[in-house]
Amino acid sequence: MERHILVVEDDRALNEGIAFALMKEGYVVHKAWSLKEAERKLVQKMDLILLDINLPDGDGRDFLKNILSGQRVPVLFLTAKDSEEDMLKGFRMGCDDYITKPFSMAVLVMKIGAVLKRSGESSRRLYTDGGLVYDFEDKTLKNHGRKIELTALEVKLLEIFLDHKGIVLTRESLLDRIWDAQEKYVEDRTLSVNIHRLREKIEDDPEKPKHIRTVFGIGYKWEEG
Repeated sequence: MERHILVVEDDRALNEGIAFALMKEGYVVHKAWSLKEAERKLVQKMDLILLDINLPDGDGRDFLKNILSGQRVPVLFLTAKDSEEDMLKGFRMGCDDYITKPFSMAVLVMKIGAVLKRSGESSRRLYTDGGLVYDFEDKTLKNHGRKIELTALEVKLLEIFLDHKGIVLTRESLLDRIWDAQEKYVEDRTLSVNIHRLREKIEDDPEKPKHIRTVFGIGYKWEEG
């Protein structure tokens, strides 16, 4: 089975060196030099992310907190910071391990293997509600056993709702969280269209939705049926 690893490191020589070492081990490697580029790469399902902390367009720890929240993907930080406080902060935010620069490629490969083994032993994150079953790892949705095809934007919307069950989300907060492939904010009308399409795919009666409920004048709320 192929294992996909995303390497997010702005030092291009180091990024290429890591990629070369991992490809020799049989991994499929995806390279990114910034957080924006890394977010684009996440359209592809990753088995592990090597994430530099200090990047040109932000802090890797914020990326872990804001972008990867709710996704079951192991993260190993690449960092020049080796203080106990920095490491504890990263672990509290959800990283799986650290490796401090400069490092041995052999040690990196061993750490990756150990993290992947641990993550493989953990249970998959599934959401189930009546006939709905959503797999956060595979990004797949079934409705009463029938697989439902979702666009990338619909996947984002669904996961936002599932991560905030019972919470009213304003239209503004939804728009702030969703980007299109060109890295532009999704327009308000596009949000409405995609919520309508998502309702058609998951609701027994899209005109009387029981999951994605409209909170008039504010936004939307996911309710369990």
